[in-house]
Amino acid sequence: MSKLDEKKERLGLLKFWLGVIVGSFLANVAWLATNYNKAEILIVLGSILAILFLAISFIFINKKIAKTLKEIGDL
Repeated sequence: MSKLDEKKERLGLLKFWLGVIVGSFLANVAWLATNYNKAEILIVLGSILAILFLAISFIFINKKIAKTLKEIGDL
């Protein structure tokens, strides 16, 4: 497999995981918006921590995608 094909496959995988993270982030935010007053405080705190983790993961994967795109452009 050539380096270009390898980079394209890596980019596709990163985009897949970015979609999973965005979907999970939106689901957590929607759940929190509708259930924050009914849920126990530990569950709400867990949801907030999950949202923060997903936001940080989004930033890191976005940086990896930008780096991979730059590497593809350099080839």
